[in-house]
Amino acid sequence: MTGILSILLVATSCEDLSFGNSFLQKPPSTDVTIDTIFAKGEYAKRVLWRSYGLLPYGMETNGFWTQMCMSTIEGFTDLNYDNIGYSALSKTYYPGLYNAAVEDNTTKNANRTKMQFSQSGIWTGIRHAWLFKENVDRVPDMDKAEKSRMKAEAEMMVAVFYAHMLRHYGALPIIDHAIAADDTTFPARATLQETVDFIVKLLDSAIACEDFPWSIPMDELENWDGRLTKAGAMALKTRVLLFVASPLFNADHPFAEGEASEKKMTWFGNYDKNRWKVAADACKNFFDALQTNGFYKLVEKGDKGITDVRDAYTSAYFDRGNTEVLVSSRREFLSTNKNGQFDKALRWGAYCPTKEFFDMFEMKDGRKFDWNDVKMKKNPFLNRDPRLYENFILDGDRYNGRTAAMTEEKPGDKVNYPKGKDWKQGRMHELSLSTGLACRKWGLDRNSAAYNRPVQWPTIRLAEVYLNYAEALNEYNDGPTEEAYQYINKVRARVDMPALRPSMTKDEFREAVLHERAVEFAYEEVRFFDLIRWKKYDVFEMPLHGLHIYKHKKTKEYVFKPFALTKYYRVWWKTGWEPRMCLSAFPSKEVNKGYGLVQNPGW
Repeated sequence: MTGILSILLVATSCEDLSFGNSFLQKPPSTDVTIDTIFAKGEYAKRVLWRSYGLLPYGMETNGFWTQMCMSTIEGFTDLNYDNIGYSALSKTYYPGLYNAAVEDNTTKNANRTKMQFSQSGIWTGIRHAWLFKENVDRVPDMDKAEKSRMKAEAEMMVAVFYAHMLRHYGALPIIDHAIAADDTTFPARATLQETVDFIVKLLDSAIACEDFPWSIPMDELENWDGRLTKAGAMALKTRVLLFVASPLFNADHPFAEGEASEKKMTWFGNYDKNRWKVAADACKNFFDALQTNGFYKLVEKGDKGITDVRDAYTSAYFDRGNTEVLVSSRREFLSTNKNGQFDKALRWGAYCPTKEFFDMFEMKDGRKFDWNDVKMKKNPFLNRDPRLYENFILDGDRYNGRTAAMTEEKPGDKVNYPKGKDWKQGRMHELSLSTGLACRKWGLDRNSAAYNRPVQWPTIRLAEVYLNYAEALNEYNDGPTEEAYQYINKVRARVDMPALRPSMTKDEFREAVLHERAVEFAYEEVRFFDLIRWKKYDVFEMPLHGLHIYKHKKTKEYVFKPFALTKYYRVWWKTGWEPRMCLSAFPSKEVNKGYGLVQNPGW
């Protein structure tokens, strides 16, 4: 038996349940059974730890496994341009060659896609979580409270996997138990409502567990930072409910016609304003619980080791054990150079921020940046939203303990406008500067912090829950409430940005929230899903630009020249964004097995 069903089957051999290169310090053999594994707590826990190791992780790890041959999903959006010629974006998505058959190729070095249904490891993670939950009660050397806590973790684990897939596929087959080896059936694809109900039920069950901690206790943090918690479950619930309340699924018409839409797998079948209230209520429940239980807060200047607002912003997504990351995942790396593959992705051109992204960052006083303003244009690196400097390495800014020199040679006048010393030096690479702008986020300025250990992936941060609440309140109340302003302004205040102007309309406030999410969560896999859930196809269709930056040797005055990014042309710039692209295709081989996996519209 092949495909997803075989991935989920419960095997009794050690080889199927092995962890790393060996299990129980002996070669794989058929004498190690489920009974053996769940006869001792140490072995039983490894089943759940295996699920932890497969949690969705947004950066490149080893080989071309996690991402699209080093691409980042931001390369679909207005934030980033992918310049690696062999990446999935430049080879498959940009030229419009993506289809369901691409998802069939499961060889290790195949051109990857943004969500591999069969090869991502998600179904293995789900299987291990259910195996653990269904068998842990018979482990003799674990007490009742520990078993209860870890069963809640297992339930939440399944919810994390499903919440991730929901954003890529819509409705899914529901696996609510460990499928037995003699089970020849596989569940058909559920409706969207059934899928959402399944995820919410799992999260609610974990949240209700008295032994499931709100946060990792301080005395456990050093060893157990990264374990799932009740706070994380409540936060994830806000994300799921906000996503499905958005127009992609919550509308009078489906975003694309097809069998899956007819069967209510890619929309609810109607628009219901109350879905925004359900999302807002989930946010309120989270913040009520936060007020009672404490611990989580935005990382701010003045916290231990945080000297300014820039460091606060970076620590919020990067540092382990902080007070902001609610759900995170980590990966071990096969290379002796920890995170070496991601280093290459940065240097070789997967992470190339655009002029459009650069322009998004407001002035420090809250005004929109405007190239037509003479003072702003003279030096656009000054007096901007502090998050700009932590997403870009800019000329004249701090970089690895020195001042960055990031300017290009000006064609025709290389004497007066010479190349800065950091152009193509050190870990810089010509391709990584193909937009004229260098990405700082995640690696290029992290030195040993990034390259000598696995980096956490912040699946969801507290800042997102603040913005989820602001958005849901605005949509349900047909305009921003006082609370909505309060929550978005908390995120802005962390980086010393002023409060939004009062008396915004519903549409104006919505755009302000989406803007805030773009500059706060760039390269954290948020922007793409914001664009599809709001069906902002015009953003996908907008041609993007790089920015040549020249500086006079004597006067130090800048010259800026935008240029179109056309080396790897995005087909939707010419033909328009096809709504079917909002959701991924299921592998055609999987659909053709006939167990009821209905293909997404248009594929």
